[in-house]
Amino acid sequence: MRHPDVLVVGGGVVGAACARALSQRGSRVMLLDTGPQRGAASLIAAGMLAPLAEAAAQDPMLGWAVRARDLYVELAPILLEETGVDIGIWTEGIMQLAFTEEEVAKTKSEVAWRRQSGFTSEWLSPDEVREQAPGISKEVLGAAFAPEDGSVEPVALLEAMLKSAESKGTEIVRDQTVQQVLVDGDRAEGVKTATETLYAGAVVIAAGAWSGRIGGMPRPLTVEPIKGQIAILDWPARERRTILYGAGGYVLTRGPQVIAGSTMEYVGFDASTTDQGLSHIRETAARLYPSLEGAAIRNSRSGFRPMTPDGMPIVGPDPHLDRLWYATGHGRNGILLAGCTGELVAQLHAGEAVEYDLNPISPSRFWDW
Repeated sequence: MRHPDVLVVGGGVVGAACARALSQRGSRVMLLDTGPQRGAASLIAAGMLAPLAEAAAQDPMLGWAVRARDLYVELAPILLEETGVDIGIWTEGIMQLAFTEEEVAKTKSEVAWRRQSGFTSEWLSPDEVREQAPGISKEVLGAAFAPEDGSVEPVALLEAMLKSAESKGTEIVRDQTVQQVLVDGDRAEGVKTATETLYAGAVVIAAGAWSGRIGGMPRPLTVEPIKGQIAILDWPARERRTILYGAGGYVLTRGPQVIAGSTMEYVGFDASTTDQGLSHIRETAARLYPSLEGAAIRNSRSGFRPMTPDGMPIVGPDPHLDRLWYATGHGRNGILLAGCTGELVAQLHAGEAVEYDLNPISPSRFWDW
């Protein structure tokens, strides 16, 4: 397939989800696995599906994010049947902990707003928190509980999305670094890689943190890499599974281990893990769960989140250049929003109506002057 209907640039979970959804609607799709780290953001993702646990009051995209979470409940058995890959869906709730009276007041206000907006959210007293997580810190004064939030396994999700896309006809081309988008007049016509020129009916930029490094686009793409580090620790025996936010970090149990994170570092593409970063993560995890104090770090990883100036993704068609699309800039919510982003791009490409206000994530919010 040297002239696909759609050429998706980026082999991470968002690019794979776009390729899958486009192929499912009958498009001939080529997926270029670009960048030195495949699924770089997935490497440091805990895999949380936390639209409510993380939502601030008046979040304009909360409805879309909740739909994105719920889509995985539908997709998990489908992907398992299509690919044999279990994405590890878990939807038993996430707690957002309050350690100070100021945090209590703020969190209670957010719970009230979520409930008023029609979403499921609860305030838990300290005793109710400890019923959910007996080993939690005694400093905790309460928590917001999102009982339908949860998690998936990011690496398994990426594998499943790629296999599913391929089974639907997507051609996956690996180890291809895209240098620039090719433009003919007022439309995109393909891309140039280090070794060849590829033409396509449309181009989707889904290269994560590397999206802004691709040349030839009509204006600079405001996506920057934000490094994150995570640590893998042993989870205390007999403690029940849990996902907790608080004190500037999180812990998420998966099997006999806990994923603790994470950092937000503006250091370009420096992918190294650091003693300082891992020490901070371990200290924060111990504040949430005191039994983690002194726990050995079994593994650690770092990767890059693709961040935009306003923290919102860039999804949709270029406002001025025909046949160029964007699906990037998802920041810390790439896993949560990937499946729904793929569906959204495929719907828009097919000219189908969508049910959400897309202005908050439209590319034109930065460039329409």
